[in-house]
Amino acid sequence: MKRAIIIDSGCSPTDDWIKKYNLNFMGMKVYVDGKEYTDGIDLNHEKFYGLVKNADEIHTAQPSLKELMNMYESLKEEGFDEIIDIHFSSKMSGLYNTAQMARNMLNNINVKIIDTKMVSIGASLVSRRIVELLIDENREFEEIEGLVPKIINNTFMEFSVPTLKYLVKNGRIGKAAGMAGTLLKIIPVLTVEDGEITPLVKVRGINKAFKVMADNAFEFIKDKPHNIKIYKVHGFDSNKEHEDKVFNLFMENLKN
Repeated sequence: MKRAIIIDSGCSPTDDWIKKYNLNFMGMKVYVDGKEYTDGIDLNHEKFYGLVKNADEIHTAQPSLKELMNMYESLKEEGFDEIIDIHFSSKMSGLYNTAQMARNMLNNINVKIIDTKMVSIGASLVSRRIVELLIDENREFEEIEGLVPKIINNTFMEFSVPTLKYLVKNGRIGKAAGMAGTLLKIIPVLTVEDGEITPLVKVRGINKAFKVMADNAFEFIKDKPHNIKIYKVHGFDSNKEHEDKVFNLFMENLKN
């Protein structure tokens, strides 16, 4: 069986990873001051953060139903017998449901769709494990489908943002909605749980936030000591110093 794998930009795939496994990339739409960009196609990280600094209006949207149908049809014409389409959380975007609609509207195209129930680096960790099982271990989709809940449960992500403005604006605030009006001098530590952004804790002071995040990560992995993969991720380069402080505190816990 000839198999194609699609990954969307909400799963934060890196260029090296896409090339290594010959994945098909699907970019979300990003609108900056009314101009449309396709994430990962005509908008890379450097360009995005350059635009954000002076932007008045930013919002995102999913690829259209027609775009998904065209992608599935194109892969079928290339001779692929099975298409596995991996997406970030269905509760954070309509893309997963649109993919299901596209599949149902096409005849004789074998499309399997996976909901990682995560976003960003969390979705990346889940999708990476799925691809390893599909390609490196040559597992059947039906077997992997049964393992997806376990893969998700073995994945943890946490993050903090200086403002909830854009999460609210794009409808991705999830269970953290109640925090939006109470963030004066409060630093939110957020996670993704059951596909939705969820508050872990609210703290006063950046150093307290660093310690809480380091402790949270350690609590998650301390009973999972084997084959641990740890990613540290930042947006603006000015955040890297903060990211490193959290990571160093986490590593101190781990060493002890």
